[in-house]
Amino acid sequence: MQSSEKTVSVIKSIFLTVFLVSVIGLFYFSSIDKSEPIDNSEPVFINEWTVTDPTGEVFTAGSTFRNNGPTRGTYTMVSTLPENLSADSILTFIVGGNVSIYVDGELRKDFDDHRDMVLPGGCVKRFYIVVPLKETDSGAEVKIVRSGTTRRGYIYQETMITTDGGLFDYLLAKCGLSFVLAGLILIFSLVIVIISIVMRILYKHRIELLYGAMAILVVAAWLITNSYLYPFVFGHYHLDGILNYLMCLMMPFNLVFYLDALQHGRYRKLMNAVLILGTASLIVWPVLHFTEIFSLPNALLYINLILGIQILVVMGILAAEAVRGNLKEYRYTAIGFSGFLICGLFEIVVLNFLSIIQDDIPMLTGLAFLLALAVIQQIHDLRKISDERQKAVDLSEAKTRFLASMSHEIRTPINSVLGMNEMIIRENKDPVIDEYARSVRSSGKMLLMLVNDVLDFSKIEAGKMEIVKIEFQLSAMLREIMPMLKERADEKKLKLSTVFLNDIPDGLISDEFRIRQILINLINNAIKYTDTGSVTLMIGGDYKESGEFGLRFNIKDTGRGISEEGQKSLFEAFTRADLKKNGNIEGTGLGLAIVKNIVDSMDGKIRVESKFGEGSEFIIDLPVGVYDKTPVPVDFMEHTGSTVKNDAGCDYQAPEARILAVDDNNSNLKIVKLFLKRAGIVPDTCDSGQKAIEMCREKKYDLILLDHMMPEPDGIETLRIIRSDDSTLNKETPAVVLTANAVAGSRQIYMEAGFADYLTKPIEAAVLEQTVKKYLPGDIVYEIMLPASVKNDKPEKTPSPVTPAVTAKAGSLEARLRSVEGLDYETAMAYAGNDEDFMEELLHDIADECEVRIESMKNALAEDNLDLYRREAHSIKGLMATIGLMPFSERAKQHEYAAADSDLEFIKNDCEKFYAEYREICSKLIAK
Repeated sequence: MQSSEKTVSVIKSIFLTVFLVSVIGLFYFSSIDKSEPIDNSEPVFINEWTVTDPTGEVFTAGSTFRNNGPTRGTYTMVSTLPENLSADSILTFIVGGNVSIYVDGELRKDFDDHRDMVLPGGCVKRFYIVVPLKETDSGAEVKIVRSGTTRRGYIYQETMITTDGGLFDYLLAKCGLSFVLAGLILIFSLVIVIISIVMRILYKHRIELLYGAMAILVVAAWLITNSYLYPFVFGHYHLDGILNYLMCLMMPFNLVFYLDALQHGRYRKLMNAVLILGTASLIVWPVLHFTEIFSLPNALLYINLILGIQILVVMGILAAEAVRGNLKEYRYTAIGFSGFLICGLFEIVVLNFLSIIQDDIPMLTGLAFLLALAVIQQIHDLRKISDERQKAVDLSEAKTRFLASMSHEIRTPINSVLGMNEMIIRENKDPVIDEYARSVRSSGKMLLMLVNDVLDFSKIEAGKMEIVKIEFQLSAMLREIMPMLKERADEKKLKLSTVFLNDIPDGLISDEFRIRQILINLINNAIKYTDTGSVTLMIGGDYKESGEFGLRFNIKDTGRGISEEGQKSLFEAFTRADLKKNGNIEGTGLGLAIVKNIVDSMDGKIRVESKFGEGSEFIIDLPVGVYDKTPVPVDFMEHTGSTVKNDAGCDYQAPEARILAVDDNNSNLKIVKLFLKRAGIVPDTCDSGQKAIEMCREKKYDLILLDHMMPEPDGIETLRIIRSDDSTLNKETPAVVLTANAVAGSRQIYMEAGFADYLTKPIEAAVLEQTVKKYLPGDIVYEIMLPASVKNDKPEKTPSPVTPAVTAKAGSLEARLRSVEGLDYETAMAYAGNDEDFMEELLHDIADECEVRIESMKNALAEDNLDLYRREAHSIKGLMATIGLMPFSERAKQHEYAAADSDLEFIKNDCEKFYAEYREICSKLIAK
């Protein structure tokens, strides 16, 4: 929108500039000193000549003589000069060919095509020849010998006695206005052309008026070179005639380009035919003229005929557009075109059939009309673009809000799944269950990767792609991502290998997460589009003079390859190469677009080499820092183990830590409590921002963990109140936001709101532990040495005995849960980490909240507070989903969406049934 506003501002500036130039120009011409030595005497016309034609016949003619017959040859005209000539008197008349002027038998001036024309082909335009006179020439005989005639048959025209100043005044009065206006139009159009080109380069914004302005520039140049004033202003003769014909031949081109751009190529074939005809005319006639085969003046009738045909074709296209109702897209320009074309046809008639001197007036009128309406059209289009961009901004903001909501909706259950799965990995000793857990974690991370693709694209569109440089080990990163990728390769029986082309430093400084994202996307793609053979990751690079390391990744596959056509749009969003042949392959088409933007944001380069049917190779060059030059070991993968072994445990204890965790979802609070248990921390918890504010007035905390999306006040507002509350004990307490909102600009929003750090859900246990450790006072954190068996060795995995009491308890819980229609027992227990006590506590929490939530929803309806109703339905939906009760979760979702859409009719018709079913479910959950 800013670009369009700048464009409108520039056009306004152009109008102001042209207006000022016009005013200054008029002031200048009106203020010229007309006193001596400039003589502006009125011209004296010679009104009688004795003419001898080529046949020898002698007759008398007036001030102008035109030969209307077929006679060709040499004409002689004799007359007498006036008395009382001044020293600066001149004899002048219009001529268009070879001529000699004698005064008292003395040759005073002559013009010869072959001698005086620099360019071959001869003179192509009439001009005023000026013959200096003396005082002694008063009353003398003047004789004009004329060889041939002009194109229109004139032997001589407007023979007059005047001075240089008088001639200039006469020409100004005769054609000065059109000359000046044509000059102003030329300057105006030239400024528009320059601005349009600059905008295209700087803002990547195309303005169709560029073609219109270039067309008007050509027509204005044609009008200027067609004027009798041209030689007197620019100081040379005859070149204007050649330029005039060339401008005439070039007129159709930019007008056709302009119209074609406005019509978006709907009549491209017809337009191309017009351009081909114009190109042929532009080449043929000048060549024939300069080779002196057929002069331009003789070709003028044919040139105008071709122009007429082109004009009629364009008018036919405009008529077709009118019939189809397309003219409304560019109605102002269409009106301008019609006026200009009508004036153009009239101009052709004037040039060929009418005997008027100011024959450029029709074209000038049409040009001014077209220019005015073309500018109006452009301003209208820019306003339309501005409106459309505003709509696009509104749509983008709506999409961002949607993504924020979806982020919360999707990532919150993933957080629960991965969180509980992490607890299984920590506490499990059974190798079979460990294998299951590893598969869950791998699949969960793959699902997160898909979610992150959409969220990352949101960041890219918003221009907020964040690059965070940290120290990391390349070998450790590869150990984490390659097993997950190898699983996918093994499923398709592909060989996935890593090759080091030379020594690569292991300790790098760059954005590890983004590099990981690049490799996962590209290797996944390679596996996806390879049916047989192998996928190879080749890693190389070299040190730069700046001290950085030029890291290079080559991902090569033996897959389907990419056609040349497919490569052109390979890195565009929502685009997939060779879709017909790859239609059976799933994907959003975002992966490569995201990779390209990440690489660009990291000042790197990406390119692809591929032949269809022979595989592809993606080459990525990234500049990275180095903190440890120790090469990555070739056998880096041999150091990896199971997921149980990879969990190094918590390296500190902080039982005295005072932490407040705030979240409106009790399940999330339980996960935080479980994750902090290893550090010996038991946090205080509450489920609303208001309660958090009250608790902060009663107790001093070392750290606050705060959710964002809560009922009013939300997390950001809660922190603001705590920071500004004079009675609080936690004005300076660091706060970390725990949120599923991971769309573009989230980090910046939270940091500006005063949070010390930002963690996205699903929360990783180790990340939460280390973040908490970072912000706790050092005197309450006790470092511990992890047992060697945890750090280095894989614990022995033996089946855990199950006592009959526990079995009976599990059976009782299972029987109770399976009695609830629609509840998936396995999903419920997986969420609870197969911890029956934890599941019992969770079920009681859900049941205890039932009446409170129902009462809250009833009050919300009574007060028309649909936002509160929506939040309660949203919470019920999430709670039911976490215990595997998907049918009722979907039911709650219907109420949530109905509240968002203000669909009171649905809510009021269904709410009582909804409450009753909710009560029944909750009673079954805790029934013994």
